[in-house]
Amino acid sequence: MSKKTTLKQCLGIDVSMKKIDCCLSFYTGELKIKVLATSGFDNNPGGFVKLREWLGRKQDNGLPLYVNMEATGTYHEEAAYFLAGVGYRLSIIQPTKGKQYAKSLDEKNKTDKIDAGMLARMGLERELTLWNRPDEQLRLLKRMSRERIGLIRDRNALTNQLHALNHSFEAFGDSVERLKERIALATKQLGEIELQMREMAESDPKLWKRISHAITIPAVNFVTAITVIDETDGFANIGNRRQLVSYVGLDVVMKESGTLTWRPHISKRGNAYIRAGLYMAAVSSIIHNKTLKTYFNRLKDNGKPGKTGIVALERKLLVLIYTLYKNGQDYIPDHR
Repeated sequence: MSKKTTLKQCLGIDVSMKKIDCCLSFYTGELKIKVLATSGFDNNPGGFVKLREWLGRKQDNGLPLYVNMEATGTYHEEAAYFLAGVGYRLSIIQPTKGKQYAKSLDEKNKTDKIDAGMLARMGLERELTLWNRPDEQLRLLKRMSRERIGLIRDRNALTNQLHALNHSFEAFGDSVERLKERIALATKQLGEIELQMREMAESDPKLWKRISHAITIPAVNFVTAITVIDETDGFANIGNRRQLVSYVGLDVVMKESGTLTWRPHISKRGNAYIRAGLYMAAVSSIIHNKTLKTYFNRLKDNGKPGKTGIVALERKLLVLIYTLYKNGQDYIPDHR
């Protein structure tokens, strides 16, 4: 093999609101990583076209081009759809994963250009999971699901303000009425969103059939099931239960050093929307799901705190939804 042979090429992209910093690197026949070129482009369709033209001049057309970027809120989405659409092998990693990898490198500085180089290096050294374009219907359902959660938080904040105002000295009546109107509006919009989500899910017979299997679990309603399903894009990038639990941040982290031992806890390095959606379902399952109630009571009898039991129920429900959705089966209470 020639030492000048390129074994792999990867484009690292650091995304911000207005621009994307790019670093194209090669893995050579000498088993070394070589930075070929760096550049920056606007984070908009015009900038993406210029990026593709730049890559056309720089990349090795005899090899597939891998692209690695971090998920940055919604700022990375337009670039991701464009790059995947033109056929590049795209991976989107969680920022915590990139941060942990960056710690292993001998680099004290942190700039957008350096981060792009780090992501390119990571793409060359690791076999990263390729990103699949989300189902359009699930993407819209996820948007509505997050809008619903935002409305619930707003309504709770308004309700707390109203409670405080009602218990203040000589509360101003007009302020009280305006708060009541805003709470009523939030409640009305919540109903509209939930109805629209259900209608959209029912319009896809295949999706609705799978959701129907998940909601046969006692204490799991439509909103809980669809939150888990749309946040994972129908479990498209989930290969097993362990990966799913880690994605949601319900995996247990243990830390020991010499004679010191820290109490195990969940990582919370995952999708907070799913954890929030599962919490009330877990609490409800103690009353409505005999199997999970028995499991919860057994944990308490073994000395586990109630909060630990709730987290364990969240994991159980998460795996149950995943299994029933994937296998196309209804919930069997006494299944062994």
